[in-house]
Amino acid sequence: MENFQFIEYHRKRDFSKKVNATFEYIKQNFKSLFKSILFIAGPPMLIGSLLIGSFMGDFMNMFQQMATDPVAMQEKMTSMSFWGQFVLMMICITVALVISLSTINNYLLLYEEKKSNVIEVSEVWERVRGTLLMYFGTVLMFLLLLIVFYLIIVVVVVGLVAASGGGAGTAALSGLLFFVLFLGFFYVTVAISLTFIIRTYEKKGFFAAVGRSFKLVYGKWWSTFGLIFILYMVMMIISYIPMIPFYVVFFINSLHSINSQSIQAPSASMQVWTTLSFVLYYLCQMLLSALPNVGIAFQYFNLVELKESRGLMADIETLGKPVEAERPEETF
Repeated sequence: MENFQFIEYHRKRDFSKKVNATFEYIKQNFKSLFKSILFIAGPPMLIGSLLIGSFMGDFMNMFQQMATDPVAMQEKMTSMSFWGQFVLMMICITVALVISLSTINNYLLLYEEKKSNVIEVSEVWERVRGTLLMYFGTVLMFLLLLIVFYLIIVVVVVGLVAASGGGAGTAALSGLLFFVLFLGFFYVTVAISLTFIIRTYEKKGFFAAVGRSFKLVYGKWWSTFGLIFILYMVMMIISYIPMIPFYVVFFINSLHSINSQSIQAPSASMQVWTTLSFVLYYLCQMLLSALPNVGIAFQYFNLVELKESRGLMADIETLGKPVEAERPEETF
């Protein structure tokens, strides 16, 4: 393409350079990358967005009617249809997220192989199709480990209560335990954030990829957390823009109900507006998830270069050619 400049992956980048590289990559590959996400992850994404829009619309309606008919709301929230819709929604969201993540990471590999941003959807789909089982298997393993983690918490807390016979001391100790476990879980979540890109790029098994992610992030946990936090915040802020009109209308509608001295059931138009607003919000969030995921990939390549200097051979091959100024070591 015109004015195309290939972005090297294996480079040492400080915090600001990683953020800049992420936005530059998204800008450079906007058309091809988002087209691939829409065509490949689009169907489950659309179904999931419709389900979450309908679910949130029903939930907001129940919230507005809570004061006038709490019994009906309780019956609705304990009904099989309500929870069936919730489970189906979570399944579709998970499927869409997994396919979207596979699309992004496989696109990253194709970009490096072709040294071009002219990448067809069919090329990405061919890669995605071969990695979907691996991605779903990885998610399943994470879910199983999460279940085991919560079971351990329950067993430990029950054991503490049984051993001490209850009381204020037990409650304080249980609270402290929950806090420590939460910090540990938070640390591990960041430490394993490179697992998917490692499995895609290095073709490693699940436990080998998790171990390698721990190894790479070790000593650079705050850098990894800071990058993920910043990019996710940008993603959330931008994706919430379509929700602003909804909250304005909802606030005005709520004021009208208060002024009329009776909380009325939402109108059909308000229900449709609620559903469409959440559908648009979810679609935007799914597409913008490319931002933190690309950032995680750049952090992976940065850490590999910092600790293993894999880009050294590529630099040797460019001897005698104009090179960029030496990049500083990461300080954040």
